[in-house]
Amino acid sequence: MVNLAEFCVLIEMENFLEPKDAVDWSYRGEGAVNLVLAYTGSSPTFLGKMMRIHKMPNAGKKENEDNTSENGLTTHEKLIWGEVKDLVSCQNKEIVEYLYVKHVMRPLLGHRHVNPGMRLLVANEFLESVEKIVTSQRPSWRADAASVDTSRSSVLLMDDLTLFAHGRVEDKPCLSVEIKPKCGFLPSSSFIAEENVIKKSITRFEMHQALKLQENEISEISEYDPLDLFSGCKERIHRAIGALYATPQNNFRVFLNGSLVFGGLGGGICKTTSKVDQAFEHLLKDIIKTEDGLRANHFIELVAETVYASGVIDQLLDVQKLDRYNIEGAIHVYYDLIDQPCKVCRELEKVCTTLPDQFSSMHSIPMDEKVNVLKEFLISATAKDCSVMISFRSTDDGISRSSSHSNLHLESAKQEFDYKVHFIDLDMRPLKKMEVYYELDKKIMNTYLEMLKKKESC
Repeated sequence: MVNLAEFCVLIEMENFLEPKDAVDWSYRGEGAVNLVLAYTGSSPTFLGKMMRIHKMPNAGKKENEDNTSENGLTTHEKLIWGEVKDLVSCQNKEIVEYLYVKHVMRPLLGHRHVNPGMRLLVANEFLESVEKIVTSQRPSWRADAASVDTSRSSVLLMDDLTLFAHGRVEDKPCLSVEIKPKCGFLPSSSFIAEENVIKKSITRFEMHQALKLQENEISEISEYDPLDLFSGCKERIHRAIGALYATPQNNFRVFLNGSLVFGGLGGGICKTTSKVDQAFEHLLKDIIKTEDGLRANHFIELVAETVYASGVIDQLLDVQKLDRYNIEGAIHVYYDLIDQPCKVCRELEKVCTTLPDQFSSMHSIPMDEKVNVLKEFLISATAKDCSVMISFRSTDDGISRSSSHSNLHLESAKQEFDYKVHFIDLDMRPLKKMEVYYELDKKIMNTYLEMLKKKESC
């Protein structure tokens, strides 16, 4: 039985991609959950489009096959998202993901800045062909961890936000910047354990860097501080963009007319060398009209000014702050919702004679409040790991070409730019990941605290 929401989505999926169409899509990049491909063919239907294809962990294929949530939401997830009727009644996991962006994240982050895209039917053989084509283009550690999920029947088709005018030949170059801001506030939850109190003064991003360094995901610590980007202070935002430019990792990428020109595809580039900086300076010559040696600085200023003027980071921060209890608090109500003994309390009882009052009180709140705690935590988790895409196009005469775009004057370069801002990678977080979040949090804390001990002993 197909409900109305599913029916409307299925109507959108007029086109159908077959194996022969795979050659028209090129690897653009990927995150932990999805591959991103850009269209390189000539069909007017797909010009200016990109697709997101779900990945399957190589080590957990059997586990995923046995997961009943592939048919929609689990019973417990239906309790959390009960107010979103289309979401709860949908029996198709792929459409659930689309409806989550449309009905949950877009109202919170603004309709102007969120495009949920549309589902596009594909043959399994199309996905198998894509897998063969892109494997050699992917970072080896990404390819080792996950493959294209060839069991899916659709992909997400979206506007390619690295282009300004979708489906048309652009008369001016388009420069696009993708920023992954990460968590922009320090938690103050009373549920944070005494031994983890450093969370309240050091950002999650900085602490996670220590773990990534230990596990060889990065070669050096990033200079970026998310608190600068989210500060609302123009000077600190400028500092944040400069730090992202200096150590982009997988948090900062730049595209010129849809092609990646700065930053890494999947794993990221750790440090911007003078050679990379000079090459980027040269690439900017047709966009930022100023003397050699100053374009990269003007570019950083342009991005910072746009982040400040657009106000989108303030919107994102409000959504991130829905996490009021931190994972150390939210994990307790998770076990209550799934009707299992609280493993965290059991751990605490081994080291404490009596449980702290706040944990007992958390377990005693009404079920509807527990549901709301988890809902807000999961929404916040999406907001903490999404990306912001900003696209620029210069306007020589200082007149914006479209009322749908905003305009910014870059005083240092005496230039005007149209710009548009979108949030991307707004995936729903499965409820079952609560335990994963808790274990990762412990791992990050243990690694960071161990690093501090070593520094103190030196």
